[in-house]
Amino acid sequence: MNALMRRRLNFMGGILVAVAILVLGRLIDVQIVRGAALRWEAEQARRHQLVVPEPPRGMIYDRNGLLLTTNELRYAVEAHPILLEDNEQTRRYVAERLAPILHVPSTVLMDMLSGDEGVSLEPSATVQEGEAIREMGLMAIEVRRRWRRRYPHGETAAYLLGFVNWNGEGFYGVEGRYDRVLQPQVPQWEGEAGPTGERPLPQEEGTVTPPLRGADLVLTVDLAVQAVVEEELAGALQEFGASSGTVIVMDPRSGAILALASLPSFDPNQYDVYLYRGQDLKSPAYGTQYEPGSVFKIITVAAALDGGTIVPSTTYVDTGRIEWGGQVFTNWDQGAYGEQGLVGLLGHSLNVGAVWLATQMGPDEFYRYVRAFGFGELTGVDLQGEASGSLRVPGDLDWHDSDLGTNSFGQGLAVTPLQMISAAAAVANGGRLMRPYVVARQIFPDGTVVEAQPIVRGQPISAETARVLSEILAQAVEQHVPQAQVEGYRIAGKTGTSQIPIAGGYDPRWTIGSFVGFGPLPDPQVVILVRLDRPQTSQWGSQTAALLFQRLATRLFPMLGIAPQ
Repeated sequence: MNALMRRRLNFMGGILVAVAILVLGRLIDVQIVRGAALRWEAEQARRHQLVVPEPPRGMIYDRNGLLLTTNELRYAVEAHPILLEDNEQTRRYVAERLAPILHVPSTVLMDMLSGDEGVSLEPSATVQEGEAIREMGLMAIEVRRRWRRRYPHGETAAYLLGFVNWNGEGFYGVEGRYDRVLQPQVPQWEGEAGPTGERPLPQEEGTVTPPLRGADLVLTVDLAVQAVVEEELAGALQEFGASSGTVIVMDPRSGAILALASLPSFDPNQYDVYLYRGQDLKSPAYGTQYEPGSVFKIITVAAALDGGTIVPSTTYVDTGRIEWGGQVFTNWDQGAYGEQGLVGLLGHSLNVGAVWLATQMGPDEFYRYVRAFGFGELTGVDLQGEASGSLRVPGDLDWHDSDLGTNSFGQGLAVTPLQMISAAAAVANGGRLMRPYVVARQIFPDGTVVEAQPIVRGQPISAETARVLSEILAQAVEQHVPQAQVEGYRIAGKTGTSQIPIAGGYDPRWTIGSFVGFGPLPDPQVVILVRLDRPQTSQWGSQTAALLFQRLATRLFPMLGIAPQ
């Protein structure tokens, strides 16, 4: 082989090597460097997807049709960094264009655009911001219309309604419990595209169900009643120096909740601010528990009457102390009250009398009635985040004989305010224990309406026992708690003052004052529970919560169309 032929072969070999290097480099670029992005683009070209704009979440109304929620149009700004091909210059350009609109430093945006996964840059941009970004047509930036939940009444009924997060998911209250019902239906169709990439293949053709907004809810709650409750509760917290408080108003005949309020509250429009501060957004009315104290004596007397342990005329001699299970129990003021009937027992709120009744019944019968009234289990209310309370019974490893005495006057067990008012409502309702509820009607986009029906959970006591006990409670108010009486109406009720458990015992200073009452007798139409935490002016529920009950009932009875007797 001569020198000329050798040079030609070397030249051709060099060309082949260069071409091989170029092909290899191209393969590395396509398969490795840009492989993920190209695969994503190919998939998008191969697939045909129809995305319908998201309709709004269903509305929530009060019982009179007043709007409790609205929906505000917003924009979600999302990025797909993989399409930027790890090009720092492109990332910087996109970040610098977005920074002044999203009010985020461009350096922060560049970091967000540096990964391979999709990332949310702003979940709730304003219409102006969203449209401005859309018009830019920036690479790898997607702008989607979305709805943000708004609450026009701010903190009013916040614990009842709950809130909706940035992703459109409902939490707590009505929003959480009925999230699936309130959520809009957004159908999507996706299938193989034809050769042009513009039309689906014939076998993929089909119809797409039109989008449907979420169902609307009509509550049992009356916004005007709710506003009055929160106004009076706020005034009571200030007057009595209480740290917090809860009020529930219920129709005992059906279990319908007319108002449910706890203060301090929160603004569901800015729920994230409260979560950042560490505030627990569970409702104190049904999501947290406490020791009820002497209002629980209603249950003890009801059980003793219904079980035949006593009769309405039964009396006992109150010596001021009683021993049971190795523990000595005394009255709240260490006093001895001599011979007392049931009116005196409840009116003076005598612990010794409650323990005497429970020990006469025995633990099996006492706890059978406590269970029958729904304590230790969920009420089944249609609100997300309900607590079940805490109840030890014979047979439990941590139950002691002395618990029978302690539980008889509402200590050593835990309830929610909703459990307590439901039990009291059973006495007002002829012994029928109703399931509490807040949604009266669901209205679906196709016109279907689902009406809620009252549900009887059980009959813990007979109608006659309920009637007799209601009369005893009314006499107890008339003779011993005049501050709870409402002019023109006959009220039955019970005060409560409970200690607050702390490590090693009970708080030596602070208490919880409460009152639960219903009326007007003989046909109770409203039951109200008041709870005031750590009042400073007086530790007794009779001097704080009973006063708030009287103010509420005085205003609410006429509002609800209940005429004076």
